[in-house]
Amino acid sequence: MALSVRGVASLFVRVPTALFPIALGLSGLGSLFLVANGHVALSGLRATGIPILVLSAIVLLVDILCYTIKLARNRDEVLDDWDHPTRANLLAPGFMAAMVIGGTLTQFFPAGWILWAGASAGHFLLLVGFVGRWLSHEYAPDDLNPTWFLPAAGLMTSPMTWPGHGPIIIPTMLLGIGAFLWIMLLPLVFRRLVFEPAVAPELRPTLFILAAPFGLFAGALMTLFPQSTSALVVAALSGGTLFILVLVTQWKFLSQAGVTLSWWAATFPVSTVAIGFLRSDPAGDHTSLPTLVGLALGSLACLTSLIAIIATFRAASRTCNRTVMHTEREIEAMQGQN
Repeated sequence: MALSVRGVASLFVRVPTALFPIALGLSGLGSLFLVANGHVALSGLRATGIPILVLSAIVLLVDILCYTIKLARNRDEVLDDWDHPTRANLLAPGFMAAMVIGGTLTQFFPAGWILWAGASAGHFLLLVGFVGRWLSHEYAPDDLNPTWFLPAAGLMTSPMTWPGHGPIIIPTMLLGIGAFLWIMLLPLVFRRLVFEPAVAPELRPTLFILAAPFGLFAGALMTLFPQSTSALVVAALSGGTLFILVLVTQWKFLSQAGVTLSWWAATFPVSTVAIGFLRSDPAGDHTSLPTLVGLALGSLACLTSLIAIIATFRAASRTCNRTVMHTEREIEAMQGQN
């Protein structure tokens, strides 16, 4: 088999925005391992969490590089992504992943806060564009789905991962914006899911995104106001847990998705709620209810990550095989072979 430069270039032209949730899922899983390190007597959790965060940073860099090449070689494809009601939303996880990576790794690499700040500013500007588009475009009811929470409520990733640099008013304002948009979108999305046709099978793991804003809101409160919001934190985490529990009990409905990349959309929401429960019990009592719930949700996050990793390798293999076959046909044609 052979792979020409043209064949490789064709891969970049087709790079989907669905790759950005991979970095977000890995960053959430790495953060989960670091937080769980103080609640479970497993010395390898910390040693595993940091490499996963580094891996998520590498994946994010590769995603950005590939998408930049796509922008340079085929702007029409990028514009199509931006105009699509779902594919456009999947740009937000790139900024969210950078916030998690930068905010979490600041304790190990002091310059990490710069990445957090840049990603926060980028996500805010992206959100301004999205809200403007929501107000100026007409959408069909089927266009509304849980991925709309990514650019909107996803902004709360910034205050949740705030590394403590700069005035607290900035992450507080971002929390307010994200929470307002979350509260506004939640009844709209929930009505669409109940009264409109069901989400396509291959996208059903994205329903876990419904739980993400609850975890982000609770995590942001614990970061910004650690001494005064315990009841509200538990209430928010309970809401996120409800959505996760409901989806788990509908396993037959979810399993129709098969092993697809959309499972990456489940890892970060579940990890975020799990982290929230673990952080709400700073004493690290492994027998307390918050810790037990957090560890159970953490196990679910590991399961969804495993499914997503298998789907990623399978998708990469299929994509490369198709490209190799196409390239071989090109070479045969150049050589005058039938």
